Amino acid sequence: MRENQRFLFWLPAVAMMLGWGLRGFIGGGPFGAMIPGAMVALALCLLFPRRDVAMLCAFAAVGVGIGGEMTYGQTVGFSVQAETFWFGIIGLALKGGIWGALAGAVIAMGFTPRPALVAGGVAVMAAATQFGWKVINEPKLIYFSNRLDKPRPEIWAGFLLAAIALVGYLGWRGRLQPALRFAVVGFIGGFIGFGGGGAIQGLGRIFTPELKLHWWKYMEFFFGLCFGWALAWAWVRSEVPAGEEPAAAPPLWLDMLTGAALTGALLWVSWNFPSRFAYLLAGSVVLLLLTRLRWAAKHVAYTTTFTAFALDLARYWSREYKWGPEAPAYAAAIAASIVFAWFVIQWHADTLRMLELLTWTAVMDAVIKFAINPQGVIAVVDHVCIGFVLMAAAVSWMARSTVETSSCDSVLPSSSPGSAVSTPSH
Repeated sequence: MRENQRFLFWLPAVAMMLGWGLRGFIGGGPFGAMIPGAMVALALCLLFPRRDVAMLCAFAAVGVGIGGEMTYGQTVGFSVQAETFWFGIIGLALKGGIWGALAGAVIAMGFTPRPALVAGGVAVMAAATQFGWKVINEPKLIYFSNRLDKPRPEIWAGFLLAAIALVGYLGWRGRLQPALRFAVVGFIGGFIGFGGGGAIQGLGRIFTPELKLHWWKYMEFFFGLCFGWALAWAWVRSEVPAGEEPAAAPPLWLDMLTGAALTGALLWVSWNFPSRFAYLLAGSVVLLLLTRLRWAAKHVAYTTTFTAFALDLARYWSREYKWGPEAPAYAAAIAASIVFAWFVIQWHADTLRMLELLTWTAVMDAVIKFAINPQGVIAVVDHVCIGFVLMAAAVSWMARSTVETSSCDSVLPSSSPGSAVSTPSH
């Protein structure tokens, strides 16, 4: 293994661990899940440089985001009670596995995002999800939420069938490898991560209730760590196609306008379209559009992700914590998103800069949210807030070390001792 790959598993694992913890604090739902999706893809592309980083990050952000439409709060409720502990853990493990499998399959589709290929993938995912939703989830044939107290509309069976259908379709189109590898390994990572993380929280709350720790956050951290590690393992062990050259960017005004349109459309449709899996439908259509507007992938991967958690902060600022009127808070979030989009246009070709930009803006968003907590600014010394900062520092350190070592390796002559070290096959 080359020296510059000494963080081969740790960089994506820690990046996704941090992203998943942030997702539970500054986002939630499918848009919050775009944070770890984009971060882990950036980390992987830093380790294995590609020409189409933004496109793959868009598929990863949307692919991981889809699983955010699954409801699991009541399933967690089962896992923190001794009498229903194992039922809750089974439900969480299954949902985590499905989350990982579908995300892995979508990421695999992003390696060769041809218009016809993605169109077919979108169609089979939507049809399989609808079938599983209507046949299994809606009638509650197998149900991991509370039937008696505000029962939630589950969608896990639809997403399971969507993952299977997408892998089958990609196999039929000659892309079975790496689709099958990413989906299977993603399932294993998600199964262990969500099931194990749920056990950490459940056992902690059952046996040490007096500690009052952030057990839910520990569950999220463990889930992200296992999921990120699994995706890194799948990448190393798979035959990943080489990325294509990025498309030429249009004029700045058109670039910004397109980014705003895609972000606004994805947010609006996901929040307003009358479907249990509106984000899957909207996100899939956006990915299909990117096969024609390849230069806009950077905005789906990064700008949309930032805008979602900026709007979340505005909502908490104005509604939850009553720090000020609603309109200025949302205006500030939109203005910040425009500035962020400008930096995305300038820096999107620099994977290290984009990873650090997304990581640190998300962490600063979280720190601000801690600071405006009703408890006061003292909340920023909470160990989770400190953990966010320390993990972001670790991601930056590993990422910069990877780039610095890669730069040193690139100037070594082919006959040097360092060039004889083998690299993992991917």
